[in-house]
Amino acid sequence: MKAEFSIGRCGWSAALALLLTACAPSYYLTVRPSASAGEGAEDHQMLLAELDSVEMGLSFAHQRTTELLFAAEVRNGSSRPILVDPAQFYCQPSITPAGASAPGGAYFPARVPAIDPELKLRTLADQLSTADRKATGVSAWEWLTIASDLTADLSAPKRKETPKEEYERKVQYDRSLQNFDYSRDQHAQTADRTARELELWQHQMLRRYTLQPGELMRGYIVFPSLNQTARLHISTPVGPHTFTFTFDQKPVKH
Repeated sequence: MKAEFSIGRCGWSAALALLLTACAPSYYLTVRPSASAGEGAEDHQMLLAELDSVEMGLSFAHQRTTELLFAAEVRNGSSRPILVDPAQFYCQPSITPAGASAPGGAYFPARVPAIDPELKLRTLADQLSTADRKATGVSAWEWLTIASDLTADLSAPKRKETPKEEYERKVQYDRSLQNFDYSRDQHAQTADRTARELELWQHQMLRRYTLQPGELMRGYIVFPSLNQTARLHISTPVGPHTFTFTFDQKPVKH
């Protein structure tokens, strides 16, 4: 049995294609398994580790704007349930000085946590609700504009409004309504983008889940990109164990 949000191997390419719709930076990061993982390691090679019948696999997928995506697989071959919680995953970035003999180089002082998918989903849901409301509703300022024009219509005879003044007022009123319509359209586009992003985080990212014996789950783990880093030590606590994977990265201009 598989977790509900796992995706098959054929789904990785489709999911990644959707993820790549975000704007790309002016450079990209080449991220590949560290040389210590084996000679000739390919960029998207999946690193594998196993402890007490719990298997973890991790490979670099893509850089998306200011995020690094890693494809992960977790298989529970043990006889007990294990908790998989990406919010507990973290990266320890380091810089390896030229000619340094010490493996791993000098660590930065802080851990960089993976982006918590559950928190991200709540944030996206709030953003979608706000965008939907603004895309379909009428703002207080728009109601005020409508009321002001109606009042001007009723008071026009008393104010002895000239045809020219009425024409200019109506032109300004129509322009205001067009601006309100344009604003709603922009919010509708924002809502559409947010809805797609929400769906991706719901179904394609690795989510918090208690993996039962014999189950397999797949999904993306997301870290903020670290441009000045030469090496990434990614730690993934799964159940009672912590798996660590090392990747080297290099920024390359387009």
